[in-house]
Amino acid sequence: MSANSSIQPPHRLPARLEFKMGERRLIVAVHVDMVVGRRGEKGDVLEIDLNKYGAGELGVSRRHAQIHVQGSDLFIRDLGSTNGTRLNGALIPTNQPVRLRDGDELELGQFRTVVRFIP
Repeated sequence: MSANSSIQPPHRLPARLEFKMGERRLIVAVHVDMVVGRRGEKGDVLEIDLNKYGAGELGVSRRHAQIHVQGSDLFIRDLGSTNGTRLNGALIPTNQPVRLRDGDELELGQFRTVVRFIP
């Protein structure tokens, strides 16, 4: 190994995720499967509820997307939402997991957020 080579630390799963919406932010602990959406009148069970951030007016479905842990990586998949899910501007096909990375821009309908990984 040359003196100029850098050793990359092992990739670790973040303990928490930060969803940044302008000056507002939401921090959640990472779990194996996390449903993202907005709580409905029935009291839907969601790990990431975006209701108080105007999600309903911006086209977020009640069960919009799911963030899934696989090994030390996070993946997001659209759960058949009405208004779609975009990752860094690219539309995610329904039920197709796409790797989520620190700093990615996520769009659920017209709701935009930057996702940050917190150790």
